[in-house]
Amino acid sequence: RNSVRDHKSNIDLPQLVDSAKKSYSHGHNENKTLVNMFEWKCWNECSCLPPAQENSTDSKVTMHQSYKSSDPQTWQWGWKYQRQTWIDLHPDWRFIFWNDEQNHLLAKCTGYEDVLEGRSGIQQADLSRLLYLKEYGGLYADMDYISLRNHEQLYNLGRNQVNLQQILLQGREDQVIGFEWGYARNQQHPLWAFCLNMARGQKGDAKRKGCPIWYTGPKFLNRCVKKYFKKQGQELEQMVSYGQNDLVILEPKLIAPVRGDDFTSECGQWRNHTQDEVWSEWPKSSCMRYLNDIAAFAVTLYSHSWGEGLKC
Repeated sequence: RNSVRDHKSNIDLPQLVDSAKKSYSHGHNENKTLVNMFEWKCWNECSCLPPAQENSTDSKVTMHQSYKSSDPQTWQWGWKYQRQTWIDLHPDWRFIFWNDEQNHLLAKCTGYEDVLEGRSGIQQADLSRLLYLKEYGGLYADMDYISLRNHEQLYNLGRNQVNLQQILLQGREDQVIGFEWGYARNQQHPLWAFCLNMARGQKGDAKRKGCPIWYTGPKFLNRCVKKYFKKQGQELEQMVSYGQNDLVILEPKLIAPVRGDDFTSECGQWRNHTQDEVWSEWPKSSCMRYLNDIAAFAVTLYSHSWGEGLKC
């Protein structure tokens, strides 16, 4: 493996303040025509699926986001604005939004319908993001993720071989690996099929309707990555290249600078704010200054919409 431990934040990056002005000052025109937004015409046949892009580059990324409904009126507060930050900062990307029916179509058309069968909604959503990155490559991010900088800078960090990796995964402080954010430089990396086949082996309601953290979420992904790279019995590490430049788990400050259990820090407190407060005060907040200082590329406020009624 290749160590990339000496990655520091002293990389030549655009100032976060400039990105924030672009995102939050000009990003919320709901009538804006989105040239690169995939428009679903149907979702009852395989031909309805988005076509895979050939010769994708880091500046022409396909971004995937998902929720059970495509209707913004059903989304949690802030999501449509948070989604807009990605669009504003990455105008050349292609954006695909998936709902539950479209997730099922993708699974059916790629031979993984049985993997989703009998699972809770969040488990199906977790496994669908593996399918997105397998079939299309690109970036997946949860709906409550906010883009702070153009990610082309992140994908092409020449320092310490980050730019050579096929997969970048989100590292978290409260757990080594997360999957609220994930990037695949190319389609069809075998890791995704490997993880989907692991999930295929889970039988019965105890697993398929059990805690998603363990059976399809970060704990599952941790086990899958260890098994794929033959690291069972070892702890995964962040900012270390696994395989032949196959994968790096990023240090938390780059993508997940706020812990999932943080409600009290300068940034954690924003999880309790109202919609209007966030989008008028956020750009000049102490949290934003902190994110600028650590050169974060994105942040999630962890709405935990999946957790209602579930015991983990």
